[in-house]
Amino acid sequence: MSTQAVEGFRAEREAILELTKSLSDDEWNMPSDCDGWSVRDVLAHLACSLHGVVDPAFLPDMSGGTENAMEPPVAERRSWPLAEVLDEYTTYSAQAADVFAMAQEEPMASTMLPMGELGTHPMSILAGTFLFDSYCHLRNDILQPHGPIDRPEPTRDDMRLTGIMEWMLAGLPWMCPALAGLVDRPLVLALTGPGGGTYTIAPADATSDGRVRVVEGGAADAAATVTSTAHDFVIWGTHRRPWRTFVTVDGDDAYAAPILDAIDII
Repeated sequence: MSTQAVEGFRAEREAILELTKSLSDDEWNMPSDCDGWSVRDVLAHLACSLHGVVDPAFLPDMSGGTENAMEPPVAERRSWPLAEVLDEYTTYSAQAADVFAMAQEEPMASTMLPMGELGTHPMSILAGTFLFDSYCHLRNDILQPHGPIDRPEPTRDDMRLTGIMEWMLAGLPWMCPALAGLVDRPLVLALTGPGGGTYTIAPADATSDGRVRVVEGGAADAAATVTSTAHDFVIWGTHRRPWRTFVTVDGDDAYAAPILDAIDII
């Protein structure tokens, strides 16, 4: 799956670069759907994050939390000429893609990487991590209907969404710690369309350090089944829009609702 995510990242990178060629000065400065950031700021965020993949000296200080760490590098780049922001993204997104490809090979692939509140994961998952970031920001924060830019949405396909789901589901137990106090019966998550699959959010056990578990397949004794497209999971699973807009619940709605409220992947 992670190898596929490398190709998905490269494809999403090309879509972003194609979009940048068409933006006017006014469009670059439009407010994105990411609170407080313009379209230009979103690209600056992607650029500096990928720069940090290639050169760890550029990694943000994560000690105050992931989301708080994102603002200072973006604020710094507001004084840069746009051409420099574009050059940083173009250069380091290409180099990061090569890093992601190398991370599919052993021993790097299975080397565990601590990522703060995002969890500890094998390095092979990095392609999906940054594919998720690119896909989410482009399609939710920049492009309409939620963002300001009126351009056709790039393809939604397995090449992109399978790796994104791999990352979101691996990170969910770490990034949503409140779930441990809510999940005492299995909840099935049925994702449809490209990147889809069926998973069970199961109660914590002795192997999971107090975190819920996400396992493939649907538990027969699930309290409810939650159905959504994989693409829409990127929207509601990051709290960009309310989950009830995108989800159907079959079973115990009162049990499922607080669990879905607590899913907030960053």
